[in-house]
Amino acid sequence: DTRTDIYSLGVILYELLTGTTPLEKQKFKDAAFQEILRLIKEEEPPKPSTKLSGSASLPAIAAQRGIQPAQLSRLVRGELDWIVMKALEKNRNRRYETASGFARDVERYLHDEPVSACPPSAAYRFGKFARRNRGALAISGVAVLTVLLALAGLTVSNLRITQEKNLKVAALGQAKTNEQAANTQKGIA
Repeated sequence: DTRTDIYSLGVILYELLTGTTPLEKQKFKDAAFQEILRLIKEEEPPKPSTKLSGSASLPAIAAQRGIQPAQLSRLVRGELDWIVMKALEKNRNRRYETASGFARDVERYLHDEPVSACPPSAAYRFGKFARRNRGALAISGVAVLTVLLALAGLTVSNLRITQEKNLKVAALGQAKTNEQAANTQKGIA
């Protein structure tokens, strides 16, 4: 559908900004067709600003655009990153719905207006992380639960020990008071 076209437009914008495709070309040359499909469906590309920052060709790309390398990285960081990453989103429901929506966001960026694209929420990113790392999260969850149960057990145990200690101290104090009262009674009699 149209959202596939949006993905393609996102790849083109990514390449215009960074001088390279979102996924490394070498991976595609060395991979079988099924592996290529898996890479496209599952591997998250780095944000354009991240790709530029780590690129040895940043000075050449910046020179082609008539801008300083550091300024190019700052220019791409933020809203342009968000626009490109929304177009390249693996979940098609989170991509732009139409090409005109994509174009409106680019126009808003060019006119210094707020763009509709925004970075994914922490909950969304955690959900994606959780789906990728189910096993590790399950083991971590069990470990955290075990530590919490042990901590709760120790807390209850400490409370009981403290209560028993307080009862013994109170009983000892009462016994001393009774002994002193008895000694005082003997001294009077």
